[in-house]
Amino acid sequence: MQVSIKETRWIEVKKSAMERITKAQTEGLCVACMQPLDAMRVIRGCHERCYKATIRAIDKGLTTEADRVAAGKLLESQTGGREPTNAVTKELAVAR
Repeated sequence: MQVSIKETRWIEVKKSAMERITKAQTEGLCVACMQPLDAMRVIRGCHERCYKATIRAIDKGLTTEADRVAAGKLLESQTGGREPTNAVTKELAVAR
């Protein structure tokens, strides 16, 4: 039997990181490289290429997600996503 466990983590975000995030959001900048966001996909406040580079660095063990979030160079993950549109998917989502 397999059981899914959801873990809640708290990360202390420094004041300088909060200022960086605020500046990036008000000026429309990527939180990782602080360059203007373009028409490309934005993931967790980053250009898609910056986000993928961050994930590669995490996979290599060079940094952790918590460190990047604490430094203000990656926004926290959001739960959710698109609402299901298929009737069967909606039914099964409620049953869980």
